Amino acid sequence: MEKQDLNTVIGDIGPYQWQVFITVFIFAIYTADAIHIIFIAGKMPHWCRVPGLDNLPYDVQKNVAIPAESTDHDGSVKYSSCEMFSLDYSAYNRSEFYGWNRSLMVTNETSVVRCSEWTYDQSQFLSTIVSKVRYVQISVSYVN
Repeated sequence: MEKQDLNTVIGDIGPYQWQVFITVFIFAIYTADAIHIIFIAGKMPHWCRVPGLDNLPYDVQKNVAIPAESTDHDGSVKYSSCEMFSLDYSAYNRSEFYGWNRSLMVTNETSVVRCSEWTYDQSQFLSTIVSKVRYVQISVSYVN
């Protein structure tokens, strides 16, 4: 089958076919960006990075170092994403963190400090814009 034979079967490309092609092409470009942003800017749960606890599983890190903000009706705990307990984690050995009892180890007098670095839950996404932007420290000063 020659190209000329194929053209007689499907027809030549005329103005209508070019309009359809251009319209579909333009929509495909915008749609691809809209779908792509879901993966680039996916929400990544995060909490304060505690250097002494980096090699522990996420649930152990949060249980040991991150204050609880609330408890859902199903019993799951929502942890703070901006604060952590100010404790000397080097005073404990690794096995103590797995059996950590918050009610005994953390009291009302335990101070809480703001985060300077974050740990991101990478169970769904390895990296997104959200995690990349958080690496940049922006300091803002207010003048009274």
